[in-house]
Amino acid sequence: MTTRADLRISLRLRLEDSGSDPLWDDATLDAAIAAAIRAYGAAFPRQVTAGVAVPAGAKRVATGLEIEPGGIARVLDAAGIWVPPWPAGPERDGERGQAWRWWGGDLVLAEPAAASGAGIWTIEHRAGREPPATDGEAIDVIPGDEEIVLGLAASAALTRRAVEDAKRGARGHTAALAAAARQAADALIARRKRRVRG
Repeated sequence: MTTRADLRISLRLRLEDSGSDPLWDDATLDAAIAAAIRAYGAAFPRQVTAGVAVPAGAKRVATGLEIEPGGIARVLDAAGIWVPPWPAGPERDGERGQAWRWWGGDLVLAEPAAASGAGIWTIEHRAGREPPATDGEAIDVIPGDEEIVLGLAASAALTRRAVEDAKRGARGHTAALAAAARQAADALIARRKRRVRG
């Protein structure tokens, strides 16, 4: 389990900033780690399952969930039967069949929920990853992907430094280092995605 504190120590070593008078304070590196976790989550979202109570006869159910509609992978009714997204396939004999769509946090059904399918429906969806709030909290990454997050964090920290340097009129190669760190992280992401597919 890698914590935020562990990752910050590794990030300082990567940035060669572990001396007695560091260039980056902890808060700045924590912000870079948070940005890295969010970027990592965009590439590798968490797979989440949520339950929604759907009563018999309902056509629209307020869920109270904040789900990106494009991140919904599958919806199952209470009987465990897959419900296709709406618009479903062509109507058969004038009947559309059950289907769903997401609108404003509501699960909208094409047909009233049948009694056999009423109960807790399962929504499988992808969600981003949240950065840890404390030093002792584990970072939300797939085991083995810490190096990706470390590269993204280094890029975020260096990018911030490059902007600060530019505001002061200082010229340097920090922006190039930030770009190189991001390219290395992107290469690790691409390799990880190939490994997942393969």
